Order: sequence, then structure tokens, then C-alpha cells
Amino acid sequence: MPALVPLTHRPQATARLYCLPPGGSGPEYYQPWADLLPTAVEAYAVALPGRGNRRDEPSPTDSGALAAALASLTDDATDPRPFALFGHSFGALLAYETARRLRRTGRREPVLVAFSAFPAPHQGELDRLLATLLTSGLNAFTDMVGPVPAEILEDPVAVTSLCTPFLADLVLALHHRHHDEPPLQMPLALYGGDADPLVPPDCLERWNDLFTTPATPYLFAGRHTYPQDQTPALVRRLAKDLQMAAR
Repeated sequence: MPALVPLTHRPQATARLYCLPPGGSGPEYYQPWADLLPTAVEAYAVALPGRGNRRDEPSPTDSGALAAALASLTDDATDPRPFALFGHSFGALLAYETARRLRRTGRREPVLVAFSAFPAPHQGELDRLLATLLTSGLNAFTDMVGPVPAEILEDPVAVTSLCTPFLADLVLALHHRHHDEPPLQMPLALYGGDADPLVPPDCLERWNDLFTTPATPYLFAGRHTYPQDQTPALVRRLAKDLQMAAR
């Protein structure tokens, strides 16, 4: 099941941040954040079976079961500090379901949930994204994960290794079913790329239907993979939003 990988060791920090990786990625996706986060934040990346250095393990494809496990990890009874959830791309779906699971089971809730480059799951945008990924082949794949070197595309073993964890996350999203619940009451932050061909800004805005406190999407220069090019700017913005929410 999921595990936490510390990005920073800051026991004196006043808040915790849990980062859920995008499709097919492991906790190494967030390693560049370690030196950029303020000292007031202790950050963890989520390691999922079948992804990253756990690729040899079976990939879970049940978002409900993963959310239940993540809720147990993030609501640490031994740590009273406030915490936030951040998810990029497919990680946003798990962050959302984890927040709902925490509320549904009466656990502590995050002081902030932040979603990056993923459509709200309740009005068909997620289905349209999944249909695009299923029918557009390599173009949609590279839009989602970034350019793939030619030498990898020419090696069947390398292609399989690259695509398998991504496909597992795609299956997870395909299995997901949205069930209506009352809107979440914690603060929301929304981020995206201003040239994202997969998740345009209006898709981000529809997350506001699912929260009582609306948020205006904050857009960075770039496409779906903008966090890789805009890492310092994204981390600064997220840290600012977390600081305001944790007051």
C-alpha cells in the first residue's frame, strides 16, 4: 500500500505537506522541491506500489482503497501539526478522494487541498480527458508526461517499463466513480499551465463546485508538465497558500 518518503526532515516545522505524484511517477518527482520549500514546511512524497522504485509491485487501481490508506497515513495521531494535500495530474484525484475520506470518517482534515492540472471529476471533464488519452496515442501520452527520447521509443522493453505505471494510473481513473457528497469546507488552491492542451483553465474552475470556498486558478507558463519547468514558482505559490491557510 502507499508509503511516505520524507523530502525534508524538519521536526520544528509548523506544517506538513503531502505530495501525490502524477500518473506513472514515484516520489522522486517531488525531490527537486526539497531545497525550495520554506523551513516552516515538512514535506513528504507519496510512494505508490507499481510506480517509481516500487515498479515491481502490483499496481493498485482502486481509488477508494488508496484514499482510505492515504487518510490513515496523513492523519497522524502522533503529530498535531496542520497538514495540506497537493496532487498534480492524476495525483489530484487521489488528493481529493483522500480529503473526502478524512471528512467521511471523522478524522482531522487538511487545512488546504491543492490541485494541479486535473479536471474536476463530477461533470464529464474527467471522462473527456480519459477518452483523449485512450484514443490519441503517443501525442496525448507525451502531452501528459513530456517528450520521450527516441532511443526509448525504439526499445520495446524501455517503452513497456515507461508506460506500465502510467497505464495503471489510467486504469485507476477509469475505474473511479464520482459520488455526490456535500462540498468540502477546507481552503482550496488550483494551479495549471496556461497552454495545457489536456486541462484548460475552465476545467480547473469547476473544482469550485465541490468546495464551499472558491479559488481562482493560478496559471503558470507551460503545458501539462509545467511543474517541471516552473518548479520554483510553483513551490513559492503553494508555500504562500499553505501559510495563509494554516494561520
